[in-house]
Amino acid sequence: MTKRIMLTASEGHILTDGETYGRTIYLAEGADEERFREITYAEHEAIQEAEAKAADVNGN
Repeated sequence: MTKRIMLTASEGHILTDGETYGRTIYLAEGADEERFREITYAEHEAIQEAEAKAADVNGN
């Protein structure tokens, strides 16, 4: 039997490892839960805006 780890963000926060974002993250087998940290919704929005601007500049 495989044991799956589920991470859940605190109210008002999002979990991220810098690539994956979500309120609830189901870790793949062998994934390191220490890679994930909580950020606020405001921080998440700022990251999304910066990524969108970078994509516009790069023509994506």
